[in-house]
Amino acid sequence: MNSHTLDAGQSSVANGQQTRQELKRAERGPASNPTRIAVVVGLIGLLVTASVSWTSLVLDRHNEQRLLEVQTRQAAAVIASTILNISDPLSTALQIAKATGGDPQKFDRLMSSNVGPSCLFVSASLWRDNGPLLQPIASIGSSPELLPASTKAHAFVTHAQHSATFVVTDIRSEGRQRIGYAVGDPKNPTYVVYAERAIPANREVPAESNSAFADLNYATYLGPTTRTSDLATTDVPPTQLPLVGHTSSEVIPFGDTTITLVATARGQLNGAFGADLPWILLVGGVALTIATAVATEQLVRHRREAEQNALTISGLYEKLDSLYGEQRTIAETLQRALLPQTNPEIPNLEIASRYVAGVDGVDIGGDWYSSIAIDEHHFAFVVGDVSGRGIGAATIMARLRFTIRAYLLEGHPPDVVLEMCSRQLDIGSDGHFATVLVGVGNLVSRELTVANAGHLNPLLVSTSEWEYPTMKLGLPLGVGPSTYEATSMHVPPGWAFLAFTDGLVERRGESIEVGFERLASSAIGEHGTLDNLLSDLVAELAHRGSEDDIAVLAFRWSDPVGPSGSVRPQTT
Repeated sequence: MNSHTLDAGQSSVANGQQTRQELKRAERGPASNPTRIAVVVGLIGLLVTASVSWTSLVLDRHNEQRLLEVQTRQAAAVIASTILNISDPLSTALQIAKATGGDPQKFDRLMSSNVGPSCLFVSASLWRDNGPLLQPIASIGSSPELLPASTKAHAFVTHAQHSATFVVTDIRSEGRQRIGYAVGDPKNPTYVVYAERAIPANREVPAESNSAFADLNYATYLGPTTRTSDLATTDVPPTQLPLVGHTSSEVIPFGDTTITLVATARGQLNGAFGADLPWILLVGGVALTIATAVATEQLVRHRREAEQNALTISGLYEKLDSLYGEQRTIAETLQRALLPQTNPEIPNLEIASRYVAGVDGVDIGGDWYSSIAIDEHHFAFVVGDVSGRGIGAATIMARLRFTIRAYLLEGHPPDVVLEMCSRQLDIGSDGHFATVLVGVGNLVSRELTVANAGHLNPLLVSTSEWEYPTMKLGLPLGVGPSTYEATSMHVPPGWAFLAFTDGLVERRGESIEVGFERLASSAIGEHGTLDNLLSDLVAELAHRGSEDDIAVLAFRWSDPVGPSGSVRPQTT
């Protein structure tokens, strides 16, 4: 027995005596009341539960607001492109009028495809400066609401004659609404083109189901304000305006004025799980708090019987503390639950994997890996990365993981699996895209068939050589329906196959090629088992403070024949 052991024993005895003295003092004090202690524990548990639930709720609302802002900006871009469709025909007609000396027939022929009941405009006219006044010299379509002889019409057209952009006016008469447009050239103010566009009487314009407005309720206003009198179009009854709840707005230049777009989400943009998570945490936390409070009361009631065993009581309190620790780390628990707990045992194949979270906190990442035993001669693997973070990314990750696994177990090859998945994810509706590497291996021939949906190429490495196989790179999932091309490769004895996500190689402000070379240099050499290899790589390459998660999956055949570096991989 050395001096350290004696010191430890003396310290233990001293701690035990101190604990017994504290127990006796506590027994005489009010804190020994089991009910009172249980109430305190319950209040603390409820406070922690409320904090975690509130944090989850705030994050969900924050994500919803950000998604709403993105959707609104996309809708504003659609409106901006529509404005070009309105102004271009008018500008073209003005140029033709200047080139032809205001030929009415050529004006009518040019505008006939744009004027009519189901066309862009319901009426159009060409005005010429005849000295003191502008006068219409050609007209096509229905009668304009803004009468040519009116003072308002002459003032509006004269304004366009000297404006650097097209001018806009709102025309309302007897329950009808039209928008008037006029375009002139200040450098050559001889001609002005005027046109009117009809707005439905109720101002309702339903959005197409596959458009940028599909997940939004919206209203557009002519000008910078959102007064009811300035309303232009909406997809809800005007009686339901103004839009309430979480809203987002964009101001779009529109000739000499602006269009103000106000939008709100029709449903949960971040997915149902994000909205349900705070309630799941609340119910689970309350249940855990009740169980903890009951356990606390029982522990205190039995305290007097166990006061001779201070270490046991200390251990019980430590167990109680661990319950609170589990509650505080519930976000990390959810993340780990979405990943495989163990790798499958496949004969003649050594498999290792690692997952390293990029940042601490409640945000869940979208990186994942999976290895699957298909039959006695084949296995499959997947490594993927969903864009963004949070509940939405984790939901997409879980959906893709189980969908791809199901398709592989059905016997589909990797390129077909990716093609089927490309039809099930849409960044417009899901808010995320994913890069995925899928492969199927033949345990007998050592042949791999791999398909790549925008993911980083894998690494083949031995103790002395390395190679990034060349393969056809397809579109990431979520960009749109696509087809993919599979690549076949032979893995020589002793070579390891590593598939990984970008957190292992990317550094801010650094070329990705540098990261690839750094990974390859770290992977070659003697590392022993694959598990040791991944431990070494993570310890050396994981970037402290990085926001990117790291997922790595590696495998190699466990019966190498001959020198490990004697044969290079063959890729076709």
